[in-house]
Amino acid sequence: MTPKLIALDMDNTLLKSDHTLSHKNATILKKLHADNHHIVLTTGRPFPNVQPFLTQLDLSKNDDYVILFNGGVVKNISTNETLLNKRFMLSDMSEIFNLIHNLKLPIDIVCPEIVYSIAEFGQSNYVNLIGKLLHYQQVSITDLPTTLTFNKFVVCETEDKLNYLENILNHTLVLTKNISFTRSRRTLLEFVPTNVSKGAALKVLLKKLSLTSKDLIVFGDEANDLSMFKLATVSVAMANAIPLIKAAATDITSSNEEDGVATFLSSYFNI
Repeated sequence: MTPKLIALDMDNTLLKSDHTLSHKNATILKKLHADNHHIVLTTGRPFPNVQPFLTQLDLSKNDDYVILFNGGVVKNISTNETLLNKRFMLSDMSEIFNLIHNLKLPIDIVCPEIVYSIAEFGQSNYVNLIGKLLHYQQVSITDLPTTLTFNKFVVCETEDKLNYLENILNHTLVLTKNISFTRSRRTLLEFVPTNVSKGAALKVLLKKLSLTSKDLIVFGDEANDLSMFKLATVSVAMANAIPLIKAAATDITSSNEEDGVATFLSSYFNI
């Protein structure tokens, strides 16, 4: 029973492919939470797209936290206190935006309450990923204030096009010196401020809660979960995880469609 913080990626890890939380996963997490384990959702999503699941899991204690924007924000669910809030300024993005625009790829800017689709860059499929809890607006980039701040921007495209973009970005370090980028799914490349990651955010939270990596279990399936796996004593890859994550894991459980989170936790904690 040693681990005291269970950190869970959401999409394709905790949630099923239809973006729902199963009764089996919810039941075991609520039981562990009642036994004073910290249950922390670690996601690329903004708060409005996470809040219904926090309610479903009864995460409302004064020491309950959520990690958003791939580690850009660490937020107390009860008090709204933020331990961390890393943001971009639009005025600093011209070079990287121009590079992406020249490749004829779309960009969506993700703020805490709204997503801006940049009209000049073309319509992406991101609007179909964010659901109805977050406002989505297509705008010209010249209509956005240069003082606009935001936690991340994304390129949502085919896997092949994102592979090509990543290869170019890895060879243009000058343009990306203040930017980190990672895949949260094969068709979504996410950009956050430099040194932002789920693992870095978990370090901040562990310190706040007077815990260490020995107290940590993490679950994930994609490249943006790798920093958590490098930090945790116990790291659990889903059966549907990419090979990179499976290779980094201490354990592999069944898929998100088969309630892999509940399967592992019920065995680990013998409940």
